[in-house]
Amino acid sequence: MYSSDTRLLLLDDPLSAVDSHVGEHLFSEAIAGEISNGRTRILVTHHVHVLSRCDMVIVMENGTIKHQGAYKDLIAEGVDFVGAVDVSKIQKNESASADETTTEANSERAKKPSGKAEDKAAQKKAGATLTTTEEREMGDVNMNVYTHYAKAGGWCIAILTICIQGLGRTFEVLSTFWLSVWADRMQEAEERGEPFTKQQTNFYVGIFGLFGLLGVLGLGFRGIFLAMHRLKASQKLHDDLTDVVLKAPISFFDVTPIGRVLNRFAADMDKLDLEVTQTVSQGITTVFQVLGAIGAIIVATKGTFIVPLIPLGYVYYLVQKWFRKTSTELQRVTNIANSPIFADFSQTLSGTSSIRAYGVQDGFFKKCQGSFDNMNASYILVQLASYWLALRLDVMGGIIGAFIGAVAVGTLNSGFIPAGWLGLALSFSIEVTSYLKYGVQMIARLEADMSSVERIIYYTDNITPEAPDIIPEKDPASGTWPLKGEIELSNASMRYRDGPLVLKNLSFSVNGGEKIGVCGRTGSGKSSLMIALFRISEIENDGSIVVDGVNIGEIGTAALRLNISIIPQDPVMFSNTVRYNLDPFATKTEQELWDVLKKVEMGEAIAQLPKGLDEMVAEGGENFSQGQRQLLCIARSLLRKPKILVMDEATASIDNETDAIIQRMIRENFQDATVLTIAHRLNTIMDSDRILVLDDGHIAELDTPENLLAKESGHFKAMVEKSKSAHSDVIEDL
Repeated sequence: MYSSDTRLLLLDDPLSAVDSHVGEHLFSEAIAGEISNGRTRILVTHHVHVLSRCDMVIVMENGTIKHQGAYKDLIAEGVDFVGAVDVSKIQKNESASADETTTEANSERAKKPSGKAEDKAAQKKAGATLTTTEEREMGDVNMNVYTHYAKAGGWCIAILTICIQGLGRTFEVLSTFWLSVWADRMQEAEERGEPFTKQQTNFYVGIFGLFGLLGVLGLGFRGIFLAMHRLKASQKLHDDLTDVVLKAPISFFDVTPIGRVLNRFAADMDKLDLEVTQTVSQGITTVFQVLGAIGAIIVATKGTFIVPLIPLGYVYYLVQKWFRKTSTELQRVTNIANSPIFADFSQTLSGTSSIRAYGVQDGFFKKCQGSFDNMNASYILVQLASYWLALRLDVMGGIIGAFIGAVAVGTLNSGFIPAGWLGLALSFSIEVTSYLKYGVQMIARLEADMSSVERIIYYTDNITPEAPDIIPEKDPASGTWPLKGEIELSNASMRYRDGPLVLKNLSFSVNGGEKIGVCGRTGSGKSSLMIALFRISEIENDGSIVVDGVNIGEIGTAALRLNISIIPQDPVMFSNTVRYNLDPFATKTEQELWDVLKKVEMGEAIAQLPKGLDEMVAEGGENFSQGQRQLLCIARSLLRKPKILVMDEATASIDNETDAIIQRMIRENFQDATVLTIAHRLNTIMDSDRILVLDDGHIAELDTPENLLAKESGHFKAMVEKSKSAHSDVIEDL
């Protein structure tokens, strides 16, 4: 709308989610105001009171244009705009209403204070912290992370794996020494002219084969125990992560981008499932290979290797320390760099239609490309750090080989080191070079990969869950509560996270079976009242909400939410069949499903689907219109037959005629239930037993519609007067 290049504005019912005051301001200032001059504006709306201010009106029915023309011409023809306008009354009120609307709009503009620079700066600063910064640990991975991972897979399995790996390496080294002893004794026997008999040869072969068999068995059992530990640890950590995220309060998701959560379940869990265990296996193997090789060299050189081992060990410690810290930090940066990729991709998928409509594909493509570039840059740095390590460890390996060679040459005449042992020492010196290089890389990679475990544990330890689902000693027995549907609020106040109070000391009671309409300006606390009733956000400690004598703050959330039904402002559909969306617990018969679909005027639409009730619902319900999704959600609530029903702007996306049908249907099917209806369309709540008017979190008025309309200078009467051009027929009937 603010782009100077825009020549066509497509507005898909933007007035449904706001009250009449805000809706009038949006239409006067934005849609019909100077900002939109020179543009073609196509407005899809159920708010018929704005039709008189449109140049042309098109009435749609069943996908076809039923009527088209100027508003006055269509009125003269008797078009009733889907039952929303009483033609006999609109003609006499039209000019007066239009004049009054213009006057009120001008008055609104006159009353509107000019925004101060400091207010705008404060709003901008507050908006900058709508999401939290992703956490990033610094320094070495805490030892608690390793112990947590070992404990998740089982301490017994972890210790057995290490012990078996050590025994297997011991037998492997012993087999090489036994082979050297065998060769030396065979040579001595040949020199004495007494070659080995078959029995002697079989003895040495048997011992050598036994060492080899024990080494292979150790390798096999190590693999089995590692697999057992991996499966158990991955499942435990994944279950803990899933449990804590599903039980996280809504405030957590308000400040945490969904891509950040997906990164935990995708990249971090993938690394945990595939790489961590492999790195652990290779790390343990390499550590024992290095220890075995160094031990063999010390034995083969008769202890002389200890002299260079001390300074080499110190240099090795410094090198691995520098590399490990650098590699771990780089891996943490890479892990964090993955989150924007998931966030951008998720946003692009969910907003594909908007991206194409606004022609901003290039911008989103470049943003995703930039996220990939940042991740690749950090990944390349990880590889460069590995090359830095390899060069230095190759030099250290050369020094070890040179020392052994120097000792062998220097003691050649004295025979200090037997020839066979010298061969073993040189062989192990070559091995230890590659083992050291690989070992440091594995240890550093293990610490880097454990940062994914660290990130998962951070969520499981630091996300504060909402109230427990079940409190056995407090929860009422199933089917025994609520029986009447009485609601009593006493000094109920609520805030979102650490923000200001949005509900302020609300105290009122609702009788069982009473129909309460809730209205107020946008931001007055209407939806917050329902959020408090469902305990999505908890009220302050000094207040209470009591339903049929039970304080809902003292029982489990499952007992509360299973016994209260809500029809939300934004319909929620699951990627499953229509049958599942209506009856997810499969407790109703097919006839009951069809009956409730007919009651919400969706029976024919579902019957025309190829698979009927078994038709799959696309992601987010995209194969149904907004209104149809809302009707299916209403049908879902009708099936449950709750004693307390909350309707949070449930019919905002439905035309006036269907709205009237839904309201009549709810009155017929929920005669004995307590119904709380939040609505901007005042005709929706005009037949309520009482109407609750909220203003800035306070109770402004609470009385019958008749008494509120008779109250001079009342909030409700002012709202009715504001929207009477759309609902004059209802008001006059009252």
